[in-house]
Amino acid sequence: MSHLKIETDARGCRTLWLDRPAKRNALDETLLSDLRDAAIEARTTPDLRLVVLRSTSPMFCAGADLNDWADITPARARHLSLLGARAFQGLADLPVPVVVVVEGGALGGGFELALAGDIRIATTGARFGFPEARLANTPAWGGVPRLAKLVGAGAVLDLLLTGDPIGAEGAQRLGIVQRLCAPDDLDAQLQALIESLLACDTATQGYIKAMFGNPGSLIAAQEAALAGFTATRMEASARKQAFLDSRRKA
Repeated sequence: MSHLKIETDARGCRTLWLDRPAKRNALDETLLSDLRDAAIEARTTPDLRLVVLRSTSPMFCAGADLNDWADITPARARHLSLLGARAFQGLADLPVPVVVVVEGGALGGGFELALAGDIRIATTGARFGFPEARLANTPAWGGVPRLAKLVGAGAVLDLLLTGDPIGAEGAQRLGIVQRLCAPDDLDAQLQALIESLLACDTATQGYIKAMFGNPGSLIAAQEAALAGFTATRMEASARKQAFLDSRRKA
């Protein structure tokens, strides 16, 4: 049974709802697979403008499902680590803005999932943290390098070495949370953010995201932009038409 609900409105705004409330949206193999598949589908969806990731319940995500990890073989651990890493990277690499809405906790793997987005909007009661060291484990899904890009090594080490969570206001001061609001104001603030994102050019947003991604993504975006420019030049059109004319005469 899928624990990910997907809705797309007429504006091209797609919402991915984490929907496993009985387990505090713990990330088991099924939910990780669903997130990976949703990222793949979003990448190939025409006219998609942005993706919103949020929870159907007051808890964003408690992290990895420990039932999958308590008694695990090295091969199984590697499989789940790669699955989560690919799912979160797929979301991060989408050419459209990805907004993450955090209510309640974003802990462990849930924090890593939130960090895969571009903009995080949180309510004042939200908490963020990496409790992995208290479980003799380390994060596995790309959250550490993403967080280091946002806040620097010192803050990351504090979170990792202590396992202590931080509140929403502290997360905003560090730059983890970009927009903070009261719970009653969340929907209005989220819609205002969505409207601002939809007011911008989608292709330009994709190029902006590529500038902050891996070097390969930036090169691919630059190549696409250059190809698009050269293809519209009069010289390019004339040469293509001459080629087609020559083929018809042959």
